[in-house]
Amino acid sequence: MLQIDTTGWPPWAAAAEPYAERWGLVLLSVVVVWIVASLLRRLVLLIGKRSISKDKEFEGSNWDLAASVTRMFALILLSPIPLGLAGYDWEAMVEQRGPGAVGAVAILVVAVIIANGVARSLRRFGRKAHRRSGADDTLFAFAASLFKYLIFTVAIVFALTQLGFPTASLAALLGAAGLAIGLALQDTLKAVAAGIMLAVFRPFRIGDYVTVAGLDGEVIDVTPFLTQVKQIDNKVVSITNDSVWAEPLINHTRQTRRRLDLYFDISYDDNMDLAMRLVREVADAHPRILSDDETWVGIHALAASSVQVRLRAFVATPEFVNVRADITKAVKEAFDANGVTIPFQHVVYVPYKAPGSDTGDTATARPPMTPPDDD
Repeated sequence: MLQIDTTGWPPWAAAAEPYAERWGLVLLSVVVVWIVASLLRRLVLLIGKRSISKDKEFEGSNWDLAASVTRMFALILLSPIPLGLAGYDWEAMVEQRGPGAVGAVAILVVAVIIANGVARSLRRFGRKAHRRSGADDTLFAFAASLFKYLIFTVAIVFALTQLGFPTASLAALLGAAGLAIGLALQDTLKAVAAGIMLAVFRPFRIGDYVTVAGLDGEVIDVTPFLTQVKQIDNKVVSITNDSVWAEPLINHTRQTRRRLDLYFDISYDDNMDLAMRLVREVADAHPRILSDDETWVGIHALAASSVQVRLRAFVATPEFVNVRADITKAVKEAFDANGVTIPFQHVVYVPYKAPGSDTGDTATARPPMTPPDDD
């Protein structure tokens, strides 16, 4: 403690000076400890951001979690400093808690490195197996995420034992906490169970274009909790696995080929045989139509104001959208060149007679009426 001359001070100020000095140092040490812990956290963040590739999300990653845990254990490790200044046995606290805190931090840091290494290795092996032999890399991605969480959970348990938690008490505490967490996180556990079912039965793979939970997109990742889908406008949607498993799922790219189903409306006054022949010629002339034998053209329905011509043809799955656009454009041009008309929808306006009026003048206009549709 600093020796301050309190001669001439009021008695109450002289009596309060030692306490103010002590607790002022305690407050200053708390600020210094917090700054040091925050700097350690920033150091882990810097290492993590350099380790994660640019196309990976850093937020919520193991490095992000490790940075927060490092700060927490740094506070535990340095807590004897302000406590010692406050009058507690600083040396005894360092002897009791210091080595345990250092060991706990070391365990967590090593666990983060191992967990990320195992996850990267599994994903890399899955990608290589997919390129070489066409193996499904979705299971490898799921296993990578699962092993990462398991390794980190075991590391946290060992870190707590280093801080002096008895093993038996820790087991009882974890059991009670697991029960409470299980009751509180029933939906999350359902997502994990659904994720296991998705990994086992594999209704889709990473890279497939699917419709899940009412959303369309390419599957880019499957974890024990979430399935991530990248939509056509490059937005990434995260869907809980229980929603994916519970809803009907459409895999658009599992099969190597898909069937086009196109409908073309023609006027009742047009020649149906001519229209069908034109549609057939357009389909046969397209180089991406897989087999002429499986192409079918016929009359689908007699609608309220048109005759519907239907085309069925098979194309390679990756070419589906482009071929559909080409066929639609070519049929429209063929119809125009051969005088086949595509009828417009007709709108009938009925004059509205205002109440109390003997003339046909309309005070207000009745909304347009359209003929009923047979469909």
